[in-house]
Amino acid sequence: MEKETIENLQKMHPHDLSELFLTWDEKKRQYCLTHLPKEQLAEMFSYFEPEIALEFFRELDDDHQFQAQLIDLMEPDDAKDILFEMENQEKRTILGRLKSPDKIYQLLTYEEDESGAHMTNELIRLNPEMDVKEATKKVIDQVNDVETINRLFVVDQTGIFLGTVPLKKLIKTKSPQLIEEIMEDFPHVLDTEPIEETVYKMREYSAFEMPVCNDSQLLLGMIMMDDALDAYHEEATEDFEKLTALPETEEESFSKTALRRLPWLVILLVLSLPIAYITTLFEEVLVAVAVLAFFQPLILDASGDVATQTLAVTLRILNKNPKAALKNGSKEVMTGVLTGFIMGAASFVIAFFLANAMNSAQPLALAVVVGLSLWITVIISPILGVLIPLAIDKLGFDPAVASGPFITTLADLTSLLVFFGLATTLLGGL
Repeated sequence: MEKETIENLQKMHPHDLSELFLTWDEKKRQYCLTHLPKEQLAEMFSYFEPEIALEFFRELDDDHQFQAQLIDLMEPDDAKDILFEMENQEKRTILGRLKSPDKIYQLLTYEEDESGAHMTNELIRLNPEMDVKEATKKVIDQVNDVETINRLFVVDQTGIFLGTVPLKKLIKTKSPQLIEEIMEDFPHVLDTEPIEETVYKMREYSAFEMPVCNDSQLLLGMIMMDDALDAYHEEATEDFEKLTALPETEEESFSKTALRRLPWLVILLVLSLPIAYITTLFEEVLVAVAVLAFFQPLILDASGDVATQTLAVTLRILNKNPKAALKNGSKEVMTGVLTGFIMGAASFVIAFFLANAMNSAQPLALAVVVGLSLWITVIISPILGVLIPLAIDKLGFDPAVASGPFITTLADLTSLLVFFGLATTLLGGL
């Protein structure tokens, strides 16, 4: 790379530079790391996924000195993500070389799904007794040390959070006037709150920065909207994996992937055995009224689809407002009653004409079995989709483990019992 090329790279946005960095070979990367400013490199590394950033970190040097310098220049929450991926010995070595490790130590104490793990503890704190002129001077002095100055945070002498002052309001206010006179009330989240709840609160208040406090209302840091959305995306991906009975989707060898998925598949296989067993119990009615086999997939698919839809809605409500989950559940059941009735009526008509076309001995009774079975199963399925995740949540477990395959398997079992039970009762005699 020539000098002119390096100058062009220095003008690039860190995200664009990170995309370009991924396309280079090791020789080009090393040259870039040697000639670009460390501040730009630190910002570029924050745009990588932590696992990828760690791979590149390990290319830098053997004594970790250069790595520590870059981590010192990164935002604490971004640095924490990379350190979290390191082996314990490697992590201790890096932390031992940092100029200010305390700000990162604090973040490493939280679980990944807690809000405190995604905050930055670099922010501007103002005291209520400050004059606006003094506060403005403090903002100017500290502007290069913080991620944003859009909203300034007011604390008392002990660090208790009192409120905020928008930068625009501070600039427009003329001295003499105290900060407490222009301070605004502002919501906050606890450091141990789930990140999903923090994202919802930020959306409700249209907040791009959310203060994070502990149980004593001591201001610990703030969460930026971009960091909250990144964390929420990870949590949503994890919930989707659970919803589909996948343990995780990390890049790994096919053998490890197979071993991780195998236990879930075996569990689902065991749960599916009763379906086959139930079918054998009703072999006689299937032989006597062969057209029943034609409608079996219809009943099973409808119940599974409705159960999965209800499960998805219930999980979303549980994340947003757990108290409303049961109330919404009753709405889902009533929706099932109405949609089930319409679907059942349609299937009744179809089954009646099809049974006549196939010269069935009891076309009306057969149509009643199909229509009534579909109606009942579409009512039962949302009940399963509501009660199972609610029960798991009450037990203190993640309701996302009530994944689609488990719900649909239970819905299939119920549907078969209803379908063949009605067939045996109404078609009778065999």
